Amino acid sequence: MSRRMIVCDLDGTLLDSRGQVSERTRTAVRRARAAGHVFVIATARPVRDTRSVAAALDDAAVAVCGNGSITFDFGRDEVVDYRPLDRQPLAAALSALRDRFPGVRLGAECRLELLLEDEFHLPEPLSRGARRVPRLEGEIDRHDVGKLMVQLEGAARQYYETVRGVLTGCEVTISADVFCEVMRAGVTKAAALESMADRLGFGSADVIAFGDMPNDLPMLTWAGTAVAVANAHPSVLGAVGEVTASNDDDGVAAWLERHATADFSEKY
Repeated sequence: MSRRMIVCDLDGTLLDSRGQVSERTRTAVRRARAAGHVFVIATARPVRDTRSVAAALDDAAVAVCGNGSITFDFGRDEVVDYRPLDRQPLAAALSALRDRFPGVRLGAECRLELLLEDEFHLPEPLSRGARRVPRLEGEIDRHDVGKLMVQLEGAARQYYETVRGVLTGCEVTISADVFCEVMRAGVTKAAALESMADRLGFGSADVIAFGDMPNDLPMLTWAGTAVAVANAHPSVLGAVGEVTASNDDDGVAAWLERHATADFSEKY
């Protein structure tokens, strides 16, 4: 295989159900890099929750986080790109959400800081270090919001399409059932990855992407080779050309072993 840019979602895709990187996966990624491929993380996670995974993968250099709203270089420990919501559309979105969903609970990823309204429910490992606020509206003049988090009763997969219908001028998607996610119009994993690919000299045809959830669809549609894990959301399974084994069966590693690490017999 000629040199490729390999892009991989984390939760539900590269990571197992415990949120861990298996030794098989770690080895496959290391060998793909040794073969000359570029490996990039693309996740809805914020930077702080991606750092441990990057370290487990031998300090993956760059990760697209927050569904494309922020790109972080872990090697240099700095933000490479940040694409926040514009202030006026954000204020309009908050107003529309309050009007349509009186009990809505909101949160925001603001570069490297997490803001959560007092009633926003998030498991402790994911909310560690968050600053609680009464209402998000009191903070938006002082923060650039990269990703707005919208929480209603029930699972996010049941209401994110309704939220999308209310916020027609934004990108609305889900990566988990705890909340749905709102980014600036045009901000997706695909958009951030396209900029990165251009800088590295890759075209979309040179990109292999792995994913499992609707927020991965723009990335999978853009990439020349799109691969879903077997446990992926039905909309993802219906949109890709290839399906590998599930995340708990090291599906990404299995695909890389067959295709991207085929030249390793002499090295390992």
